[in-house]
Amino acid sequence: MKKFLLIMLLIMLLPIHIYAASPMVIGEGSAGGFHYNVIKDGRTFLWEIGHEKHKKTIQEDSENEKSLESFRASVNQAESHRFTLILSAGYVVIVGVTTLIFYKKRRHIPLSAGIIITCLAGGALYCAVTSFTGMQAALWDAGYYYGGLLVE
Repeated sequence: MKKFLLIMLLIMLLPIHIYAASPMVIGEGSAGGFHYNVIKDGRTFLWEIGHEKHKKTIQEDSENEKSLESFRASVNQAESHRFTLILSAGYVVIVGVTTLIFYKKRRHIPLSAGIIITCLAGGALYCAVTSFTGMQAALWDAGYYYGGLLVE
């Protein structure tokens, strides 16, 4: 019985050791055609960065660490702004459809409801425009860092 438990314990620990020694993806992201994968292989970090179908694998060192991190942050920021933009556009559509249904039922929109609808739609449009400009700026930054990393 003791031998059986010892063998079972060793069998259970063996896959953990193999898994810890194999390379694994610790981060990935994509937005606007830019993408990255961060792979930890032992003590080194390998970055697979790319734009659309072009890819390059870079080993992280002290010279390119800041550029790689800035590229990652720009891609993540663009992805976040894209999500906010989609959410804001969906909200504008919901407000528009609700207004249309309200107008068809009542045949007019009271002043107080019109003010509320205008404020809701204006806020959503403002959020959509700021998200779009933020996404464009983040994509420009990602392109800048990507170009710099290709030259290195």
